[in-house]
Amino acid sequence: MEKQENIQLPEIKIDQLLELLDTLEWENHYEFEYDGVEFLLIITDTEELQKAEKEGTLDEHGEFAEFSASDLVDGFDIYLHDTIPIGRRKRILFHEILEATLGRKGFPLDKIHEIASREENKVFGQEKK
Repeated sequence: MEKQENIQLPEIKIDQLLELLDTLEWENHYEFEYDGVEFLLIITDTEELQKAEKEGTLDEHGEFAEFSASDLVDGFDIYLHDTIPIGRRKRILFHEILEATLGRKGFPLDKIHEIASREENKVFGQEKK
């Protein structure tokens, strides 16, 4: 049996995040805050999608979503492509917000995606591949 790492899981405010997603305005350059971290939602267009296709940065669903440090807010920009349906955007944004927030709190980078994916699957169900 392998020794399991003793990593202190951070507090994740799922109810607060879901409430935010339900009230979010899906418009370009929409500013919001979650758990003390500021975000700027940027809805990208076809040109950005084509760039992502060329760079091979689309996810397994052929979608483009990422976050990066922001020059405009004290936090992160989150980029979502405009063709992603609203219902799917909620799931993706949930994941990206958790990753950015966990990173800001200093959680180990190699665990951030794993934790965000686990929490996403708890809330939205396991995705079919």
